[in-house]
Amino acid sequence: MEHKVLIEDLTEKAFAPYGKVIDLPASEPSKAGDGWDCWSYIEMLDVTEPIGFGLVVTKRREFVVTAMERHVSREELLLTFDREIVQPVAKCIDIEDPEEHPDSSTVKCFRIKPGQAIVINRGVWHSPAYPASEDARYLFGIEKKKDKFGDEMINPWVNFAGGRTVRFE
Repeated sequence: MEHKVLIEDLTEKAFAPYGKVIDLPASEPSKAGDGWDCWSYIEMLDVTEPIGFGLVVTKRREFVVTAMERHVSREELLLTFDREIVQPVAKCIDIEDPEEHPDSSTVKCFRIKPGQAIVINRGVWHSPAYPASEDARYLFGIEKKKDKFGDEMINPWVNFAGGRTVRFE
């Protein structure tokens, strides 16, 4: 069975169940100088260990998701560099259940524009981001520690319950 999802623009309100949005604030900058403005500490990561960063080149492909991962012990920062990307996410039903599968009926897909970033909450299911049109690059940052239910370096991908798929447009 396939579940269809429309891609949404990234807004704080729409993304709130999944995490936080980082974008230019509407407020005045906290610091400014000759030729620059700075908004200090517009968002924080809740960490106890060093943060590791990775770079992903996401290549054009069919907008279909069959599996997702989650990090129940860590938040994850995601920042696109050069082009728009689409980030599929799904709700965590029980963060304490190591056997949970992502639920395809809760998937939402958000368009993230260059200069925007998100912080994915602990437990939120997510797939790698997709390029909105052309191949794109994005950076992720995550606390460098093992997750409560294992190590994502081995095989973090969990199929949707019932073998479902999600197609988005």
